[in-house]
Amino acid sequence: MIPESRLVSQQDLEMLPVTSKSGNVYRLSEIAAVKQAFGPVEIIRDDQIKQVIVRADASGTSVGQALTLIKEKVANIQLPSGYTIAFGGEAQMIADMIKSVISIMLFAVFFSFIVLTVQFNNVKLPIIILGSIPFCVSGMFIALFLSGFPTGATVLIGVLVVIAATVNDGVLLLTFAEELCESENLSPLKAVVKAAKLRLRPRVMTTVSTLAGFIPLAVTASEGGGMLQPMAVAAIGGLSMEILVALFLMPCLYVIATPPRNQQKFCAASDQLIE
Repeated sequence: MIPESRLVSQQDLEMLPVTSKSGNVYRLSEIAAVKQAFGPVEIIRDDQIKQVIVRADASGTSVGQALTLIKEKVANIQLPSGYTIAFGGEAQMIADMIKSVISIMLFAVFFSFIVLTVQFNNVKLPIIILGSIPFCVSGMFIALFLSGFPTGATVLIGVLVVIAATVNDGVLLLTFAEELCESENLSPLKAVVKAAKLRLRPRVMTTVSTLAGFIPLAVTASEGGGMLQPMAVAAIGGLSMEILVALFLMPCLYVIATPPRNQQKFCAASDQLIE
């Protein structure tokens, strides 16, 4: 190794000795042209592929918004053959986190289906409850679209909150409706309507208190709070939609999924009691 102190000029670099495989020693100027030019300070390779790393901080915006803008810009760049653009750093961490959270959500939905099926001893009610989740999640994306926030890893945390609220309300509502059918001999339609009316006030009070907790986070624009703003906005939209789904959509699906024969039986029993 030659000390860095001996390489202070271009001439010193040209006189640098280079030993060939045969053992002969040559000056660098004899086998290469030495000139000043701009180039990378270091050459980085990954799997024998040369890389050029560009780093930047997302100042005044979130990583998701900055990444969206960058992707829009680089989409119009015509790359030579063999060149690719990949996003790493925090963007790669967010992408990996999204994959992990999605896997957790799928497992949670599947596990919820198994537990609800065992609890209700049928698949009708679990399908109604879990089938309502996409409608609740649509409220999240509507809120994000109206507010201008992008989707990201933190938004998926809001999805978990909405899924938990949907399953909880669905279990309480439909279990109550089933109990009314058996105890008061009501038809499924009358039972679920009565259950929805009785569940209206506690459900609205619970949701309003939850939304009130998310509002400060949704309007906070300080550093650190910006990452959680999309999650809070998405949770507000999803929980607001969940009220409508639990009180209107689920009862309709419950009545539709109930066999007509059972409806006639409950109606006949109810008419006899009235007479």
